Amino acid sequence: MRELVRLRARPSRDGKTFMYLLDYVDENGKSKRISLGHSDRRKAGRQREQKERELRIGLFGPESIRLSDFLEDSLLRTGGQIRESTRLEYRSAMEHFINVVGDIDLQKVGHKHGELFRQVCLDQGNSPATVAKKLRHIKRLFQLAVDRKQLDENPVRQVKLSRSPGKKMVTFSHEQCERILRAAQNC
Repeated sequence: MRELVRLRARPSRDGKTFMYLLDYVDENGKSKRISLGHSDRRKAGRQREQKERELRIGLFGPESIRLSDFLEDSLLRTGGQIRESTRLEYRSAMEHFINVVGDIDLQKVGHKHGELFRQVCLDQGNSPATVAKKLRHIKRLFQLAVDRKQLDENPVRQVKLSRSPGKKMVTFSHEQCERILRAAQNC
């Protein structure tokens, strides 16, 4: 489990003593630093654990949000930073993801949901390249949630993209090349 509160020691100006500090991210996603005002390691450790518990039980932890609401919030926050076509592709991929796994809580999404989505897309007849593209869009949306402190980690980061077979190379015979050249010269 990821550590939410970090304990640090800061030396005093004279360099002979030090004080402990707690670093963490608050409910608004802002970094906070609290000076504990002492140099007692055990006491500082207990204070760090207490702050960690507060964050874990949800006093300042990520809020509960359904995937459909997360999608709207994410697209709203992104605003005009992406093209309209990209916005439509993100929306389409996430709506398909929601149809497969359900409109569950963002915090409950796991690796298994990503694998299920990949398999359902393949079973529905999507090409491996299309499935890989949809997965990239889903991964990006979840990475934005991590960047915005809505998730601790990207739940679908390790889902492997579908491999698409390389495109078949078309080669022309000598006769076909001559016909193409004649046609081009006649234009």
